Amino acid sequence: MRRRTDLVRAGALWAGLVALGAGVSLGLSAGDVQAAPEGHQTTAAPINRTWENYFGAAILTTGHLIVVGDKGLVMASDDQGKSWTRQQLLNGVTPFDLYSVAFTSDDAVGWIAGDGGSMYKSTDQGKTWTLQPTKLAAALMKVAVVDPQKACAVGEHGAVVCTADAGATWSAQKFEDMLFFDITFIDANTGWAVGEFQTVLNTTDGGKTWAVKYGGQRILTADPYFAVAFDKTNNGLVLGLNGVDLTTTDGGKTWKEGKLKDAPYSFYSAVPMGSGGETYVGGVDGTTGRIAQEQLTRTETGSSNSINAVAFAPKFGVAVGVSGTLLHTGDNGQTWSNLNNGDAAQARAQ
Repeated sequence: MRRRTDLVRAGALWAGLVALGAGVSLGLSAGDVQAAPEGHQTTAAPINRTWENYFGAAILTTGHLIVVGDKGLVMASDDQGKSWTRQQLLNGVTPFDLYSVAFTSDDAVGWIAGDGGSMYKSTDQGKTWTLQPTKLAAALMKVAVVDPQKACAVGEHGAVVCTADAGATWSAQKFEDMLFFDITFIDANTGWAVGEFQTVLNTTDGGKTWAVKYGGQRILTADPYFAVAFDKTNNGLVLGLNGVDLTTTDGGKTWKEGKLKDAPYSFYSAVPMGSGGETYVGGVDGTTGRIAQEQLTRTETGSSNSINAVAFAPKFGVAVGVSGTLLHTGDNGQTWSNLNNGDAAQARAQ
């Protein structure tokens, strides 16, 4: 099951079943690394690390940027990705892959979720991280933060795990053995999660209980959903394999199946852009763009590598993915530049 997790989050072909993360290292030499508390390792180093894969990103209100990736990698930047500091987080003696990072709206508390049930908490804007036991061995693919006390994560083997006491304890609710990829909260009580077999879960009590609202049956012809996004009104969008989508305009009371016009792409990240029903997405083969009314307006990135996560702040945004993909935008995703070599994307939105 872990190999399937690596596969899909990395953006490889769903049916290929090829393990992406095996044999990948941080590439730190003995001269690069300095010991840090709780088994962490920190280094300042240039990027240009095409052997690394990045799975999650978050931008704090201060502009502090955090990216997480394989083998316990946490990178941080205070200059929009021009320079980075690096840590390696361990779970026991193992540097598990890290898939998602998220913070409260005031940056006070953040969590990182990863393989092997790994969950880390920070109360200093990501400078240091403390491992919290979840009692799970399954990969946790995405974490959503409600407030300093509440957070939920989803992952392998039907796991939905939540805390209501700042991570001191995590309670798990398990569904039929399937993989959940994304989770989001639209207010303190209402959350949505999506995953395999076109499954959509919903909570209305802040994560205490979850119920299947769509799909949920292990039907081989039912493709997976990878990403979910809601704006501040009642518009919701779920994205899956090869452009398959699911939309709602009434806060999830009813859903409409569809397929994006002229967009046979799989998307792994979806971010609402305001309250007009527009969503920014990233996915397979370097695909990014805006979706509105089930129509994709694609933006060229200059990359053919899969995009695993997209994050925006008022002044800039980033897209991260496999093979060292680190992209920067200063115009809300209309154009992208490559942080690996500084080359700007050659085209604007089409």
